Amino acid sequence: MAIDVTGVTTTPLSGNKPDGKKIATDSILGSNNQGSGRAAAASTNTATPVTDKVTLTPQAEELRMIEQVVNNQTGIDNERVETLKLKIDSGQYDINTQRVAEKFIAFEKQFVA
Repeated sequence: MAIDVTGVTTTPLSGNKPDGKKIATDSILGSNNQGSGRAAAASTNTATPVTDKVTLTPQAEELRMIEQVVNNQTGIDNERVETLKLKIDSGQYDINTQRVAEKFIAFEKQFVA
């Protein structure tokens, strides 16, 4: 059974396993040939595959797009990193120890009741 999802690029199912081998029709349809030759004959016919159709709501599509944007972001300001590297390498970067201490204290207060 193939699935057609509207609004999303997917590769349709082709009846192939990831290793490239074909999946037996009986394993998909279920082997139900108990005492009747009709079930066995039906499973050997090549029928048109059934396709289900899934349509995403506008909200689901928007969430998918937001997820892609978030996953592509690194959260690092590369321009600022390069500026700081240059300052450190040239000896122009001064550490404000008072500010660092205040930040440590504020951080620790978040975890102490």
